[in-house]
Amino acid sequence: MTDRLAAPRGTRDLLPDEGPAWSRLERIAAGLSERYAFERIDTPLFEPVELFARGLGESSDAVEKEMFRVSGARGSDEERAEWALRPEPTAGIVRAYLEHGLQVRPGPLRLWMIGPMFRYDRPQAGRYRQFSQWDVEVIGDPGPMVDAEVIELAGRFYAEVGLRNVVAHLNSIGDAACRPGYRAALVGYFGARLEHLTDDSRRRLAVNPLRVLDDKLLEPELAAGAPRAVDHLCDRCRAHFRAVCELLDRQGIAYAIDHRLVRGLDYYTRTTFEFFVAGREGQQQALGGGGRYDGLVELLGGSPTPAIGVGIGLDRTLLALADQGDTSLTTRSALLALLGREGTSLGARLAAASWLRDAGLAVRADGSERRLGRQIDSAARIGARWAVILPDDSAGEVGERTVVVLRDLVAGEQQELRLADVPAAVSGTAQQPPRAVPGV
Repeated sequence: MTDRLAAPRGTRDLLPDEGPAWSRLERIAAGLSERYAFERIDTPLFEPVELFARGLGESSDAVEKEMFRVSGARGSDEERAEWALRPEPTAGIVRAYLEHGLQVRPGPLRLWMIGPMFRYDRPQAGRYRQFSQWDVEVIGDPGPMVDAEVIELAGRFYAEVGLRNVVAHLNSIGDAACRPGYRAALVGYFGARLEHLTDDSRRRLAVNPLRVLDDKLLEPELAAGAPRAVDHLCDRCRAHFRAVCELLDRQGIAYAIDHRLVRGLDYYTRTTFEFFVAGREGQQQALGGGGRYDGLVELLGGSPTPAIGVGIGLDRTLLALADQGDTSLTTRSALLALLGREGTSLGARLAAASWLRDAGLAVRADGSERRLGRQIDSAARIGARWAVILPDDSAGEVGERTVVVLRDLVAGEQQELRLADVPAAVSGTAQQPPRAVPGV
């Protein structure tokens, strides 16, 4: 017997029962993007490896260990080149920004996207090799207000989906002017304690000392005693960070200064942040995060351009909601089943279903020849909230004035009304309650 095929390790299928939750998260993300005046952008799922190696840094985990690399086996030299499934969206967005000359548009440019990312990471709870992310980017704004704005936007998203007790962890890692001094301080501190570092951290110390603080195996006491980035900021970076914190305070946004937070990608400068549910601040528990990347546009061939972004993991958000016992996201919209009595033609059923869908209702029409009782049982099993029962249509066409029976499949009550009045009755906005009729 042939073994059953299964999804690749570290991936998962989105099944119909999970669809409503995902749809609502995506609607909330898209709605916030519009309310905050972001414009949509989409980039390819794969890009040249060089894009991520230059943008994210050769020493980053995303490039060294977690990048999905693919290559063509035939065709031109370009088609046989090495590609990578995108591990994050920012580098691709900046590539598109430069390639299509978006820098000539009035700025700052505010962009958003939503879609799958890929990391060849060790699969574990909450970490998939394919995961979904909502991302927003602001390119061309150097000021602290936009830093506070994207942090506030992420916090609003978590609030609107119903996630409680979310706290932003915040740090500043300086810029090209002051970071060399901080790097030297880290090299001095950790260089004197090499015996306590992992092999990865010893190598990172020579390539990018800030990445040592990212080591999940770093001893807590050693991390606590390490030099702090905020103590090595230049005057401009210190003033910027102070302004960000003051703006968050004015907005009443909960945050905590996290001196170990450097993020895992080389392009970050100044403000960095991550989001956690309070009390669950482990390194594998971050819900999302981001920061400034004022040098990335120039690194990829453009002019010096300030920028900031935030990415929110939708998988992580749903897991956190489940941990808090929130089931609101899994509730389906009020499905309405359209049923017919004996003698109701298929044409009448389709016409009525089309009219109700035009009115904005989710309708599933039953086209079977089963008895009405069987149709009602089937509607209840698929989770329909309401059933519209059409009359025998031998007397004429079904239209807005056709009298139907609207049955509440949860309460077991029903009423007789015109088809045109069904949307208002379902939404609870009917002006006068229709006449009740006996059960069918």
